[in-house]
Amino acid sequence: MATEKDLTTIEYEAWRVIEFGRREPERVVPQYPSWTLRDLVLHVAGVHGRTAVVCETLATERVPLATLPADADPFDWAAEQLARMLAALAAADPAARVWTFVDDPSLGFWSRRMVVETGVHRWDAQSASGDPAPLLDRVAIHGLDEFTGLYLPRLGEVPTIELRATDLDRSWTYGEGRHEARVEGTASELVLRLMSRPGVAMPHPWEQAVDALGSPADG
Repeated sequence: MATEKDLTTIEYEAWRVIEFGRREPERVVPQYPSWTLRDLVLHVAGVHGRTAVVCETLATERVPLATLPADADPFDWAAEQLARMLAALAAADPAARVWTFVDDPSLGFWSRRMVVETGVHRWDAQSASGDPAPLLDRVAIHGLDEFTGLYLPRLGEVPTIELRATDLDRSWTYGEGRHEARVEGTASELVLRLMSRPGVAMPHPWEQAVDALGSPADG
């Protein structure tokens, strides 16, 4: 089963996304100018619904995102997908082999990925209405941990870099061999910049590379 801390983090951040969407469904999301908050809620719900299916069926082939049924309230449906996913994650064996979009074929990937997916999109949702709060530490740590397997292969030729989270006194190195650059900032600032959001300054050519990672990592 997923850890209690992961489940609690996902639930907390997901409800914030849903509530931001209920409050101002037509407000545009700065990170995705073609999306409203309603669209963002539906995206998050679709990812949650897919994750539930992977956990319930132990799917070994790609599962599509869940879609809103006709005439369903988007925010009630999002809450239903969240509850279904949390129950599925809590009951699932994290060591089970399932479909993922990284080299790690274990179901445990999905609980960690949902922490990051939901937490970063909470930041996106909150940024539509003002200054968003930083990412929670657990979101940021999972985000920094997963970057090598999920995003680094998409960057192309970039030099090895070390990122140091000053608030956690921890470092992550991306690439092979000795790092050629070092960047410091809070864990939240580091993850947000790696995911093409505003954060710490990155050296060339990392700035251009991470800016290309603007679309949701939903496989």
